[in-house]
Amino acid sequence: MTRLLLQLVNRIGPGCGLLIVIALTIGRMLPAEPELMFTVSYNLSDLNIYRLSLSRHMSMAVTHHPANDFMPDWSPDGEQVAFVSDRDGHYSIYTANAQGLHSQRLIQTAEDVNQYNPVWSPDGRYIAYIDEQKGYGQIMLYDLTTHTTQQLTDSYRTHVSPVWSPDGQNITFVSDLDERWNTKIYSINIETRIISPILVGSATNPVWSPDGRYLLYISGYEKSNLFLWDNGLGQSTLLYDGDFINSDTPAWSADGRTIVFSAFTTNGNSGIFQIPVDACLARSPECIPQELTDIPAFYRNPRWKPTQSNSSQ
Repeated sequence: MTRLLLQLVNRIGPGCGLLIVIALTIGRMLPAEPELMFTVSYNLSDLNIYRLSLSRHMSMAVTHHPANDFMPDWSPDGEQVAFVSDRDGHYSIYTANAQGLHSQRLIQTAEDVNQYNPVWSPDGRYIAYIDEQKGYGQIMLYDLTTHTTQQLTDSYRTHVSPVWSPDGQNITFVSDLDERWNTKIYSINIETRIISPILVGSATNPVWSPDGRYLLYISGYEKSNLFLWDNGLGQSTLLYDGDFINSDTPAWSADGRTIVFSAFTTNGNSGIFQIPVDACLARSPECIPQELTDIPAFYRNPRWKPTQSNSSQ
């Protein structure tokens, strides 16, 4: 009986191997699936990072550590992730592959320094992040090729929410640089280190559209409204004024057609929602948020997985 089983395995084995090769080949030929990565807490205690396939309605954990892992950002090729964790006692930047394996602390710092908001540059060479010490956050730039760090800002002000311009030449951020507690959106050129204001007033959480035409940002106090600042016209337009509370940075899809964001719902829970950009700009009745999550939990930091079209920018 054992001999018969071995014979069957030997006969079936090459066929199974061929099927695996065919499946892998087809997988590489198929277009990339729409996929999100985000921070979530299902127990309202520790934070972890998950991935969600929108077409399959399947999710998988990227991190499983008992510490808090949050603020994920994809590498431009979608193969790696940068995130924040307090697994070493204070908040530091870590990197891992997209499955959460081979995680490592990126930069060693003193115990009184916390790091936040890692964002990968469009060419994949740099990771910008916030280095916070004694209540002041500075924008830092880590070179993944030379393993060196540069400090881009040096003022005793609060700098938060860094995001790269699509061409990789500037970093846009929120700061009270000119007036204490009065935040504006600024941009700093990586080469010249010149800082220029973009928007004044209560504008937060900026993020550029993939083509660089629009700067999406949040404004509002009792509820959060989404606005688009037109880079060519130099003016803002209300995109969405739904009744939700959100202090999280939204994210554009690779084709620029949709925007995802997290927002609080009921009973202390939140969800991840998607809105169509063109319909909302046209003030169409179709400008209705679609909830992408169906499990009650605390969701933050949704990020679209890059595709080949926008990872090559």
